[in-house]
Amino acid sequence: MHLSFDHLVHFSPDPIKAQKELNEYGINVIKGGIHEKWGTFNTLAYFNLSYIEWLGLRDIALAQNVTDNDLIQQLVNEHTLLGHFGRFALRTDDMDLLIKELESKNVTVKGPVAGSRQTNDGERLQWKMCFIEADHDSLPLPFFIEWGEPEEKRKPKLADLSSHQAGQLQLKNIYCAVHNLEESISKWTKLLDVQSGESYKDSLLDARCQKLYVNGGNLIFCSGTQGVVHDTLKKVGERPFLVELDHALTPQQITVQGASFKFNI
Repeated sequence: MHLSFDHLVHFSPDPIKAQKELNEYGINVIKGGIHEKWGTFNTLAYFNLSYIEWLGLRDIALAQNVTDNDLIQQLVNEHTLLGHFGRFALRTDDMDLLIKELESKNVTVKGPVAGSRQTNDGERLQWKMCFIEADHDSLPLPFFIEWGEPEEKRKPKLADLSSHQAGQLQLKNIYCAVHNLEESISKWTKLLDVQSGESYKDSLLDARCQKLYVNGGNLIFCSGTQGVVHDTLKKVGERPFLVELDHALTPQQITVQGASFKFNI
């Protein structure tokens, strides 16, 4: 199963405000566009092919009636005035084959669902997605995306957008709070056919953590009874809570709309 990290979705009460705030920290966040049939819009920060999306509600009534997009349903159900990381997508170049592989693991796949949006320069981006039916009380399983253009065509278009004042930033790790580290690692490695590292104690997070190796952005699951991991579990449940960015000019850690970013040199 050949998968790469594609993007992390932040459920944002105000994507434009998040854009302005993060621009001040040297992250180049741009206006994305409008998803006409889902009642949503976004702002985006690119780190080559990997990116972060701040997804907001533009037409709540329309979004509430969406039935074919699990991400929009989750956004509606979890929308708050503070905001938080909600879910992430993994990228494939063969959606049909991926669905067959997932179904062979006895999971129910919803999709593929066609998606599109108009960019600010008038280009229409197209993609398709699929979702795994699962309980969102646990860490939401990734959804899967196949873009309408191959990576070779997308890379040059995203190069300028990946230029940040804070440095040549690279998305390295996404930290996720989970209740049971061993169970979560076992579930995800079997489903996604990815390798995991050894578990370790993260003294700064005061948590037990373990890494899943994913091209374009590793996933680090963390479990703890106090500190930021415990606070995340208490406030929003099992969700991503921290993004680690490498190659920054200055080390710092910031929190914007309920989500944290750590800059490493």
